[in-house]
Amino acid sequence: MKLIGILILALSFTKCASVKMENNHPFKIESASYSHVTGGVKGSYNSTNLIINFTAKEPVDFQKVYFQNRITKAVVEQHNDKRYIAARYKTSSNDRKDLILHADPKQEFGNTPNTPTEEFPFELKENEAMVSYVIGEKTHYVKVENIIKKDKVFMQ
Repeated sequence: MKLIGILILALSFTKCASVKMENNHPFKIESASYSHVTGGVKGSYNSTNLIINFTAKEPVDFQKVYFQNRITKAVVEQHNDKRYIAARYKTSSNDRKDLILHADPKQEFGNTPNTPTEEFPFELKENEAMVSYVIGEKTHYVKVENIIKKDKVFMQ
């Protein structure tokens, strides 16, 4: 019984140890903010947009952004002289495809199964995010804290 307890304890630490936090990054986070964006008509696109301003002397291979229990690809954009990581999380609930349910399985041809989503590996506050980037073949992580929530944006 004691052995089982030790194994469970050891396995619980292996996941935490796999994500190593470092403080020496090839870029500097200047600021970060997010806002909820909603369309003006029923059934339109809703999202949460996270913008992380950064400076770097060399190109950085950003991979993913983990924010509010969602994961998305990191997109680097530049406007004027500022560069930022843009992470846009679709939050619309009306994007589900209708399924054909029928007694004849041939009528259900074309239905696609739900694909499992990637497990969220971090415990973050609502105003925190994790950004992954790659140097060589190794993935690194940086935690972005104190993200400012901006007013909701209504699109027309």
